[in-house]
Amino acid sequence: MVPSLVITLFSFLVLFSLSNAATKPKGFIFPIKKDSTSLQYYTTIQIGANSTSLDVVVDLGGKFFWFNSAEYFSAASTYRPIRCGTKLCRIANGVGCVFCFLSPPVPGCTNNTCSDYAHNPFTGTLGYSGLGEDTFHVYATNGAKYVSPHFPFQFSDPVLREGLATVTQGLIGLGRTNIALQAQLASSFKLRQKFALCVPSSGDGNIIIGGGPYNAPFQKISKSLFSTSLIRNPVATWPNEKIGNLTVEYFINVKSIRVGNKTLSLNATLLSIDKNGNGGTNLRTVRPYTILHTSIFRALANEFVKEAAAMNIKRVASVAPFGACFNSKTIANSKTGPVVPTIDLVLQSKSVYWRFYGSNSMVKVNNDVLCLGFVDGGLDPITSISVGGHQLENYLLEFEVTSSKLGFSPSLQLSDTSCSQFKAS
Repeated sequence: MVPSLVITLFSFLVLFSLSNAATKPKGFIFPIKKDSTSLQYYTTIQIGANSTSLDVVVDLGGKFFWFNSAEYFSAASTYRPIRCGTKLCRIANGVGCVFCFLSPPVPGCTNNTCSDYAHNPFTGTLGYSGLGEDTFHVYATNGAKYVSPHFPFQFSDPVLREGLATVTQGLIGLGRTNIALQAQLASSFKLRQKFALCVPSSGDGNIIIGGGPYNAPFQKISKSLFSTSLIRNPVATWPNEKIGNLTVEYFINVKSIRVGNKTLSLNATLLSIDKNGNGGTNLRTVRPYTILHTSIFRALANEFVKEAAAMNIKRVASVAPFGACFNSKTIANSKTGPVVPTIDLVLQSKSVYWRFYGSNSMVKVNNDVLCLGFVDGGLDPITSISVGGHQLENYLLEFEVTSSKLGFSPSLQLSDTSCSQFKAS
């Protein structure tokens, strides 16, 4: 009697899973975690016939998926090189063709193979190698498992792993390319090229590709997001791109910056992208803190220090890499973190702004010191403002890639929640 019940239940679960897999998914979900040592954000993916599990860094501005893994290499029975001149090579916008004559061919060494440069954004290392494809295993928002049979990637040289979080084996890109994660899943399953990103400060956040609905209260929050345009840099900032190509990174059009109620006096030309591709504001999950052109940093830090002093917050010696630090005993706390002057990135109008409260503007250095979590990027950065991971944490971000729109929530802490609570409904 009991075995019969078990068999019946098992059969039901199998049929339920197959039924789900046969239907079109509404979206896919990927966990996102923060490595406390490197401050890098990473997700877990499964690839190949054996569903090899890999932890890979999430790069919002990355071109594609690259990794190096001995476990995958030893079981890559379904790996296929992307041949030069094929449709997938054209979709990948490959850079040249590589020839490698090992017999039998193996991942990373195949003949007549479409190739590109993988980029490590932490060390600046570039790795030129062939592109391949394999089965990519993904979980839909309803829990069903699906397979994308021709997912492109690069099996890279192990030197590219230097500088990555120790737990990771590579990097997966969400940039504006045809072979980024969201683009490939949208193409394979006929979904909108849209993704929601909720970067956690601790615990697990999630990336949801293709759309919601989300769990409460995020579905309600998503109905009242601020909206701004995602703009393209007319000159690529990627080190392996040719001048004149469109960058793959996401830029927003910051018009001014406020500290408290004070609008900073800035060189306005730094806020726009010039003909050489310099200037503007981009969003970077691979930078732990927001990096500013020196003149912007000085204006921000000076006004912040002035307004903090008016709140009886005591300044202390700076701790690298930060330029303004304070005695934490003189700073009160609230549900949005340390009570300090707010910082606003003002967008297309004065009423559309991205506001950072203390949890996103301050960094705890030790039990006695909190520092302003914005970094001086020097006098000659390519991009004037690169919004880093610490400032992206605990906001619901929706990227409408096709229509070039970004939706962003106020700090989730105002709604008594955080990205560690963000899930699909």
